[in-house]
Amino acid sequence: MQVWQDVAGHLARMQLERCAFSVDWHDPRNGLSEARLDGQVLSDFHPLGPELVAVGPAEIAATEHYVRGGDLVATYPNRPAEGLRTQVYWRAGTHPPDGAIAAIELVVSVQTALLDSCPKLAFASHLHASEALRMTDSQSGSFTSVVPPSAEADPDSIAGAPHCYVFRLPGRQYSYIEMIHPADVQCSSWDGWLHGAHYRLQLRHELFVDRLEKGVILRARVLGVMVDRRDDKAAALRHWQRFLTDELPLTT
Repeated sequence: MQVWQDVAGHLARMQLERCAFSVDWHDPRNGLSEARLDGQVLSDFHPLGPELVAVGPAEIAATEHYVRGGDLVATYPNRPAEGLRTQVYWRAGTHPPDGAIAAIELVVSVQTALLDSCPKLAFASHLHASEALRMTDSQSGSFTSVVPPSAEADPDSIAGAPHCYVFRLPGRQYSYIEMIHPADVQCSSWDGWLHGAHYRLQLRHELFVDRLEKGVILRARVLGVMVDRRDDKAAALRHWQRFLTDELPLTT
C-alpha cells in the first residue's frame, strides 16, 4: 500500500491500516491534521507541527517536497530565519509499531550557508485530552498526571525526567504518546485549559541550543505513537526504551 498520496496542491495524505492523516507541507505548523482513526474523526488533533512560518511568497514558492517510501520530505529555504535551510521528514514505518496503531517519526534538520547562526526552532502539538501524563522515571516506568494537575511533585521540576508524554484522548478508546530524544531538546513547555468536559492542550519543544556553523547539520527527532487506551503507560515505556536505542536516521 502506498503510504503517502498527494490530495490537492500542497496537501499530502498519509494512509495507514487503521488511521489516516493529512500534512500541509507548505505551512507545516498544523502538523498531522484531518485525522481519522478506525473510521472516526479525531477533532482538534494536530500533533507534530514544526513552527516554520514563511517570510513571504518567495519562500512559499521555493518550498520543495517529495515522497520516498514511507517518508514525506519537505525542504524550506530561509526558515526559520534568513540563511537557514530546514528539512522536515514525516516518517511512517521506520520505528517498529510493536502493537501500536501507528508510530510516526518527525525528523528535523537545519543547516546554513552562513559562517555562524543561531537556528532556534520549535515544534508544537495541539490536541484535546481528558488526561495528560508525563513519565518521571524510565527505570520504574512511573508517570505523574499533568492534566488534571497531580498532588505529587511537578514533573517539570524533576531533574532528568524523560520528555515522554501520554495524552488520553476524549472517549475511552485511544491514547497518543509523544516523545523527543533527550539529546535533541532544549526545553519543553505546557499550556492547557479546561474546554468543556476536556482539556485543550499545547505541548511545545524548543530545539537546537548550539550555534550552527557553515557545513554543520543539526538534527532532532520526535516520535508520535497512537495506541489503544489499554496499557498505554506500558506502551509508552516500551517505545521510549526502543526510541533511545534507535540509530539516528541517515537523511539527505
